[in-house]
Amino acid sequence: MRFEFEHLGTTTPFELSDGQHLLGGGSEDHIRLDGLPPRLLTLRIEAQRLMAEAARTFSVNGVLVPPGVSRLVMPGEVLGLPEEMCLRVLREAAAERGVGTVAVLKGLLTGAEEPGPSRAATLTCLTGLDVGRTHALAEACTELGRGSEVALRLRDRAVSRTHARILHGEGGFTLEDLDSPNGVFINGQRVQGRAPLADGDVIELGRSLLRFQAPVEEPPPPSAPPPETVPSPVANVEQAPGAPAPATAAESEAQALPGTDAAAQNPPPRKARGEWWLIGLGALAALAGLVVTYALAGSG
Repeated sequence: MRFEFEHLGTTTPFELSDGQHLLGGGSEDHIRLDGLPPRLLTLRIEAQRLMAEAARTFSVNGVLVPPGVSRLVMPGEVLGLPEEMCLRVLREAAAERGVGTVAVLKGLLTGAEEPGPSRAATLTCLTGLDVGRTHALAEACTELGRGSEVALRLRDRAVSRTHARILHGEGGFTLEDLDSPNGVFINGQRVQGRAPLADGDVIELGRSLLRFQAPVEEPPPPSAPPPETVPSPVANVEQAPGAPAPATAAESEAQALPGTDAAAQNPPPRKARGEWWLIGLGALAALAGLVVTYALAGSG
């Protein structure tokens, strides 16, 4: 697991393997950092899971942790140390939260302690007997407390039987205090009535700390490609000079009708009445010419 120690604008990176490590300014500390008290911080790493416990009060992302309390630290969080020093836990290669809410609920019902990554909103226990436990917020209302009737039960005597609830609506997630004697806190600030939740917020109930992780938004479905337009063959053919005009759509449909005669579909144009009189007169003149020619030939 990779870390960065920061003091007076200077950053010192280092890496720790699985096991227990002492961090402080003493000669016996595994990670010696000048300016810190001896054996200040105990870091326990197991399978990329970090538990931090200090001999003095320290903070994680601004939320105070009392001395002697073992706290689960998530990648990306910052531990505040004395003398304005801080220890940053670096993120590893991010694994996508790819399973849905149903898969998380199935893991919880089958008794799996770590149901795997989820796209749903979750609460992760950071301290106490339930440390490391993750609960999916799949319902519109999730009650938290020590009693057996709540959805998220915490084994903490400082927590009321029905201590608080988380509401999920169109505006997001909201934390509500159910008039508990010890109150409910978000990032160290006491909740008066209701308060909105944001990704990474730390909820404090009694001596228990819970980290809220907002749901991962589903990517929008890929839009369907626009239909391909097939250009009309008539539109792409240049008309030669003097060539007949291309057929219209109505004419093309008429030609495509089965069982119809082409002559019926395209009848010849009707001749005007004046043209018939001229044809008749021409025929009579031709007949008169034949009669005169025959008479002259007989007289000779």
